[in-house]
Formats: sequence, structure tokens, C-alpha cells
Amino acid sequence: MNPLAVFGLVLCCLTAVCLYGWCLLDRRREDWQLQRLRESALYRQLKAQVQAISHHDIDEVRIECSGILITSVSPAHTLMSFSFKQNGNSLRNDTFTWMYAQLLAMDFPLLAHRPAYKLERYKVYRLNGKPERAYAYIMRRGYKDYLLAERAPAQLRIY
Repeated sequence: MNPLAVFGLVLCCLTAVCLYGWCLLDRRREDWQLQRLRESALYRQLKAQVQAISHHDIDEVRIECSGILITSVSPAHTLMSFSFKQNGNSLRNDTFTWMYAQLLAMDFPLLAHRPAYKLERYKVYRLNGKPERAYAYIMRRGYKDYLLAERAPAQLRIY
């Protein structure tokens, strides 16, 4: 066999092992950060507020660097507006926003249920022109129609 081919094969295998190890290390670091954020007072306060409104049908959960906004299906109004700055954290960080989106999906499994909600990523442009990443869990149309049909009072027409 050609020594160059053997060298290339060994190099590819070593690269794959290194990438696998790096991915494992990165995943552990991310899990550690998520655990630290889950144990923070700010997240515990947010989780308690979301659990308090969990009996409502949630249409949309917007997670931005400034805070979290939750709206309901019917009637369509804002259920909760949680500002990070007013609750003790004025950091504006895209990683921080993504970690909050992940934790909400972990702690409230309906948000991670693909037939019910979809996760959209978008950018918010601040007054200084700086773009910030934001995420939104948006209820899918079919699931919303199902909920509205279930919640609507029975209608009886007599001719």
C-alpha cells in the first residue's frame, strides 16, 4: 500500500478523534454553564413567573438580550414581560440569550415539542446600530387552531 495513503488515512482518523474530543469538551462546558444559569436567582425568578402563567395557552415566547416577552393565544395579549435589567442583570450577550432559550425548552417541554412550537432566530437592531440575536418560540398554526377549537364554547344552531 502507498505510504502516502496510509499517512493520509491515519491523519484523517486522528483529526476525527481530536474533533470528537473537542466536541465532548465543548458539550461539558455548555452543560456546566447551563447548570450555573439554572441555579441563578434570576432564572429561578423567571421560572417561577412562567410557571405561574403556565395554565394559559402561550402563543409566543420572545427571548431577547433585553428580556423575555410572553403572549397568549386568546385573548391575544402580553402575559409576562420579564426585563433582565430591572431584575438585576444588565448584560447584553448573545450566548446568554441562547442559553435562556435552551433552558426554557428544557424546563417547559411543550416549547420543545416540534408539532406545537417552532424556534425562530432573528436579529434585533439597537439604536446604536448593533445587531443582537434573539429567539422566539412561536406556536404553529395547526396547534393554535386545535386549541381554539377546544376552548371555544359549543355552538348550537336551531333552524
